[in-house]
Amino acid sequence: MWCLRVRPGFRGRGILRPLLDGAVAFARERGAEAVEGYPVDNRGAKVDLTMAFVGFRSLFEEAGFVKVSDTSSVSGGIPRVLMRRELIMRRPRHGAG
Repeated sequence: MWCLRVRPGFRGRGILRPLLDGAVAFARERGAEAVEGYPVDNRGAKVDLTMAFVGFRSLFEEAGFVKVSDTSSVSGGIPRVLMRRELIMRRPRHGAG
């Protein structure tokens, strides 16, 4: 997911989490093995919401995503990270280890 959009008059009402959960459910229902997002890692700093909003790392973590790696991308001067949520249980490979 590259961008999450909530109209200005509706921000601050807790809409982002259900929006993210709905995107995950949509992907799962269609057989996706994982979902990735690229939110900002703002560490609590204020974010300018007038530009396209990519979500917060903390929101993705609350929704079950884990950080996979840092990226060289920034949004509004704030670093973006790669987050992933596995949607299927992967079986351990025999002989791996």
